[in-house]
Amino acid sequence: MAQDDVSVESGSGSGKVFLLLGLLGGIAIGGGLGFYYFKSNAPTDEGEVVEKAKPKGPLQTVEFQRIAVPIYMKTENSSRFVGNYFVDLSVQVRGNDNQILIKRYEPQLQHAFISAISQADLMREDAPLQLDHDKVAQLLKEKAATVVGQGIVENISILNTMRLSR
Repeated sequence: MAQDDVSVESGSGSGKVFLLLGLLGGIAIGGGLGFYYFKSNAPTDEGEVVEKAKPKGPLQTVEFQRIAVPIYMKTENSSRFVGNYFVDLSVQVRGNDNQILIKRYEPQLQHAFISAISQADLMREDAPLQLDHDKVAQLLKEKAATVVGQGIVENISILNTMRLSR
């Protein structure tokens, strides 16, 4: 039996060069992207972070219907249960992305809204058994900003309140 003596030369020298060039290219691209990311979020000379552009687009509405909230009327040293209110809210945001964000955070927002309304004194001064819609809307907008972030919620409107006395 005759065996052919075949010698195979390995091209490992050129393969190592391409591997080294690919590695250096990846490091350069990663470094450039990292520099761009940190440069765009770097503080300005005044110490402020560069603001992102506000979302554009039409106002989108997300409705919260029949949120049941216990209401307490606060007097000097005590609080008295007034009854339950059913509150219908309208949360307005700009753009579809923010509308989706609000819908995604709907359970957390609803919980924060119930907690904020039941703990604050939001009754009208001239009619102590009625909610002050302006106070409620301002409080809920602040609460929404803590849950989803600043600048997302444009406006919160109270559409309807219905009191069920005990």
